[in-house]
Amino acid sequence: MPHLSELHGASTHLAVVAIPLYALLLVLRRVGWGGDRSRALEPWALAAAGPGIATSGITGLLVLGQSQTELRGGDLAIGTVHFWLGIALAVVVLALVAMRYRRVAAAAATALAVLALLGVVAQGYFGGRMTYQHGAGVEALGEARQTAIGASRLHVALAQGASPVAAGQAAFADRGLGCAGCHGDLAQGARGPRLAGGRGLGDFRRVHKGGLFPPEVVTDRDFATIDAYLKTLRSGRAPGASRSLRSSSSWR
Repeated sequence: MPHLSELHGASTHLAVVAIPLYALLLVLRRVGWGGDRSRALEPWALAAAGPGIATSGITGLLVLGQSQTELRGGDLAIGTVHFWLGIALAVVVLALVAMRYRRVAAAAATALAVLALLGVVAQGYFGGRMTYQHGAGVEALGEARQTAIGASRLHVALAQGASPVAAGQAAFADRGLGCAGCHGDLAQGARGPRLAGGRGLGDFRRVHKGGLFPPEVVTDRDFATIDAYLKTLRSGRAPGASRSLRSSSSWR
């Protein structure tokens, strides 16, 4: 069964091919190349761009929530830019369709088509960063490198005798598993919900089981350690955690 993120990528490629092709055909016509052949192909390329934009937009909305759980902290800005570029690109393609229907001057249509081409390049860049750098939409991966390093440091700290509260505090921080980037330094809530006071394992797995913290990397024991720290935050501070944390060299 295809994953939603795979359907988004597959549908997006129709627009990725059709829009540059349409822009190229218009440019060829402007410089007097291609003749009747480019004139005959041009409406077909535009006709393919429309459904490509529509299907990529629909599937993009379906995976929007997934990206919001798989991008840490401020990195969500990448997804936001990618999303709004898609909206702008859809508007430009609709304008091109309207120009074609009303037979607006070819120079204006060519300029708009080149703008759409630049939009495809920019949106593809941010989409590529989300997928290949951050792993958004990659099953059981997420931002795997930071997750794997943070989990490894957590295991080492526990093996060296760090208290669960101290180890959990370090794992929660930006330089650990990165939880603080979304939930705030004291789990007070930011882009992600408030976690101060602790959360159940079921809630944690429901949100992150296939994203940032897959169970084969961040184990139930790891979560229990982080939760031990979260339970100290009912008053907004973790008594004694910072002192214990400074004594653990594995987190430096």
